[in-house]
Amino acid sequence: MIDAVVLDEMAKQNIVGMAVGIVKDGYIYYARGYGHNDLPRTQPVTTDTIFSWASVSKTLTATAALMLDEQNPSFDIDDKVAKHVSYWPNFGRKSRVRIWHLLSHRAGITHYRKRKNCPDNRAPDYDRSKHISPLFNARQGVEVFINQPLCFEPGSSYKYSTFGYNLLASAIEGGAGISYAAWIEDQIKKPLGMLSLRQAAGARTGFERRCHAWHEVVGGNDAWKLPGGGWESNIVDLAKFARALLRDGLLQNTRRLWTTVDGNISEHRNFGYGFGMMFTLDKNEVWHKGKNDTSRALLVLYPNSAERLGIVLMTNSVHSNATQIAHRLAKLFGQTVYNRRTPVEETC
Repeated sequence: MIDAVVLDEMAKQNIVGMAVGIVKDGYIYYARGYGHNDLPRTQPVTTDTIFSWASVSKTLTATAALMLDEQNPSFDIDDKVAKHVSYWPNFGRKSRVRIWHLLSHRAGITHYRKRKNCPDNRAPDYDRSKHISPLFNARQGVEVFINQPLCFEPGSSYKYSTFGYNLLASAIEGGAGISYAAWIEDQIKKPLGMLSLRQAAGARTGFERRCHAWHEVVGGNDAWKLPGGGWESNIVDLAKFARALLRDGLLQNTRRLWTTVDGNISEHRNFGYGFGMMFTLDKNEVWHKGKNDTSRALLVLYPNSAERLGIVLMTNSVHSNATQIAHRLAKLFGQTVYNRRTPVEETC
């Protein structure tokens, strides 16, 4: 039945290639690749195929920050960022940014060129050339946006921000005394055996379906935004991460990831954003989506289910709706899902 659902959705959505992982009862119940990584269909997608996590990287970074909060008495998510990041301004509005603001996107830091919830702020027009290192460098990652004014008083509103997670990584470095990447390596990658997890520092290719034809799209190095969108791995390692969250294998209290944050609830859409994960208001479904110019990714958990169900998806087709697929799979296991989007329809 799993294959039938996935293949049906691949046909309906015109997906070139994807990988699926399912976690159930504390182990990886299912993992498989489908389709191909190229249009001539010479490179099959397997469980070893590397995909970008895109913004699912934020859940990894949030987990790392909460682990540090649990382990290090001198690091608290209520701390001001300037306590741990010497190059972050310790005056004015920016001095009032706290770590929990970054976790929950309430710091007022802008996000790419989107002006939503930031009407008085100029377009960032950020210069990626400021990040000269081929791998993630926390200070360079903050310098990309450090001169941007905040969109609002920290804590007073919500604005989703990948840049904010770059700053969160800087705070992790200050609290841990080692680099952000090394903290992930020591605390998450090695303990979970996630051998394929790495920085998305190379070129990558994806596909977009427009008017009944596939078009190849190419992306570059995403390591400059590693904490918020630059990790990549195979489907098995993403499933290992999901399993660890469902088993409380990383945090003493994993549910902090989807804690309710005042002001981050959308009643009419039935979801909220906590500390690195989104959730339905009944907390029965929690997730984070990822998207970039070449791929889509999804991590969705059902922490209240008897079998502790988790579903992870990654695809090279940017026009696809991973949530639509995950919900159909969840229904196979008896889960009630909340349809947040309409089905994919191609319009020419």
